Amino acid sequence: MWTLLITQMFPVAVLIVPIYNIMSSIGLINQPAGLVITYLTISVPFCAWMMKGFFDTIPREIDESGQVDGLTPFGTFWRLILPLAKPGLAVTAFYSFITAWGEVAYASAFMVGDENLTLAGGLQKFVNQYGAQWGPMTAASVLIAIPAALVFLFAQKHLVTGMSAGAVKG
Repeated sequence: MWTLLITQMFPVAVLIVPIYNIMSSIGLINQPAGLVITYLTISVPFCAWMMKGFFDTIPREIDESGQVDGLTPFGTFWRLILPLAKPGLAVTAFYSFITAWGEVAYASAFMVGDENLTLAGGLQKFVNQYGAQWGPMTAASVLIAIPAALVFLFAQKHLVTGMSAGAVKG
């Protein structure tokens, strides 16, 4: 777990060159898969750390009650533990989506050409050395924010429920 935490201490700018070298050596520059792998290297350590915290708060008695009821270990996880971890899953999924959706540095470095830019990276095209096109950039920003708002609306209902669903009374 400490290794995962230490990986979060490096700023984005420090990691661009090493990740670029790795992606270049395996031929994933200017490929969506390379960008997805890059975003995973950023999100997975935080999500693992966060989910460990959520799973640690689930009482051990729930796992034992699943065994007493005759559930397999996977059945216990799927039917009892996972519903209680929905708030943690919603938070980490929302964090991962927002991090990747609004990220510009990796997208600008790894995706070359106007046709391969991400939406957030495409906002740079509204600014040049002579000025900025504020109207179109504002309109594009609002359109880009709509999917993020929809993801939040989906995730927010899972943030409230889950911690007491199916839990034992103590």
